[in-house]
Amino acid sequence: MLTTANFAQAAKRVALLIGNSAYATPEMSLRNPANDVDALGQVLRDLGFVVAKTTDQDAAGMETALKAFGAAAQGAEMAVFFYAGHGVQIGGENHLIGTEFSGSDVAALRKSSITMARVRDTISRAGPEIGIVLLDACRNNPFAERGLVEQGLVRAKGGAGLLIAYATDPGNVAYDGTGENSVFTSGLLDHIATPGLDTRLMLGRVRQQVVMQTDGRQVPWVEEAVLSEHAFAPALPDDTPDDATASELARWRSIASSDDSRDFDAYLRDYPNGLFSSIAQERTRMLSTKATSAPAAPSQPLFASADPGRMAAALTALGLFDAGRARAVPPDLASALEGYRRHLSDGDDISTEALYRDAAQVSMFLAATTLQRLRTDLVALRSVERTLAIAEVALEQIAEIAETNADALPVLRQAHNDVYDIHRSRGIILRRLDESRSYYDEVLNRSVLFFPPDATIAWVGGDDRFRDLQQTGHHLNEDAALFLAHVAQADDSKKGSYQWLADLLPQE
Repeated sequence: MLTTANFAQAAKRVALLIGNSAYATPEMSLRNPANDVDALGQVLRDLGFVVAKTTDQDAAGMETALKAFGAAAQGAEMAVFFYAGHGVQIGGENHLIGTEFSGSDVAALRKSSITMARVRDTISRAGPEIGIVLLDACRNNPFAERGLVEQGLVRAKGGAGLLIAYATDPGNVAYDGTGENSVFTSGLLDHIATPGLDTRLMLGRVRQQVVMQTDGRQVPWVEEAVLSEHAFAPALPDDTPDDATASELARWRSIASSDDSRDFDAYLRDYPNGLFSSIAQERTRMLSTKATSAPAAPSQPLFASADPGRMAAALTALGLFDAGRARAVPPDLASALEGYRRHLSDGDDISTEALYRDAAQVSMFLAATTLQRLRTDLVALRSVERTLAIAEVALEQIAEIAETNADALPVLRQAHNDVYDIHRSRGIILRRLDESRSYYDEVLNRSVLFFPPDATIAWVGGDDRFRDLQQTGHHLNEDAALFLAHVAQADDSKKGSYQWLADLLPQE
């Protein structure tokens, strides 16, 4: 049984890993949770965590371990709670089930489990810089089949500084996996030790990998309220080759919501024919008119009936309002709206309908362009990973030969170099995907706030106010239509999920 003695009290990084495989009810037994805890525990120890791991615990044992974890996490830099096993939702609360459960009703389920609320409260009271909850706990179970509970876990928000990652999205089922680890934990093992990779981007890679490996049947889910960056592994001197596309995507993401025309001028100097050059040119013109104007009367009537948050999202999409630096209050919006009004053609009246339509058009172009980049890189990633798998098998075979045959040593050195080069190529593609995947999600989540219900793909390049979009030469209709579908599907129950990634999987 785990107690505070299992943790070093002064540890900056602590982790509690619980894996329940051997349940009292035989039909509930799982193969991989114990393996998942062992493998993840070793990786976290290598990363400097003080790790307490336990397997096959009843509710009382999990409670004891959680109390010890809470004490050890006081003021920690990073506190990680990982659970693999059965989990269910009861009355809107998630329950992690202890191995002693052998009943047949909801009351027995409650008695034999600890709640996610209990886990969240423990971490919140401890007050680490960042608390991370990793739940590989949506395994298929007989309770849902018997109608005792709903399938999967329910969406639950954490507090400030807390990130919760679920193995799959609400109401869905996670796979135990056919290998030694579950699909979700395998993704964690592949990416958690990437040097300097922010936790949110790391989990983005995990989600991407799970979606690809399950052909979209499982989509991990993340809820987070984390402001600063936190990495599991420290950054190393960057030996990754420069990649123009990755650098451009990172540059664009950093300025996409800027309301300073100089940012877009600099982007155009560095990337005159870049992916977003036409939008950058348009924003430079719009912002130059805003810079010479002051709030004026024609903008004021909009505040009477319009939602400031919705207008802020639309103005941010147009590059006239930086929502990251200001709150959506009328004085801030007035200046942005006046810049928008001055950019309109003579005779055009400023209206919320026109604003939302113009913002939707620009967002459709940005999203469709990003989707094309994502498609290309997902195909490249799948190809490189297949090549890597073959190369690693060949490397093992050559290494075995070289143990008894010195003539194979030069071939072994070359094989090592080849595998290293493939890993570097994979790293470049993953960096590009980090940028484009995150940016698409930003555009999508912002668009949900203001998108007109009558939006159509004909709007891409179809409005006189944005003639430059007609001259890009991109074939965007298919991906613009896909973006419209994603906006329509992005209700609150799915927001935060990468469900849309399943639509981009390379066709075999």
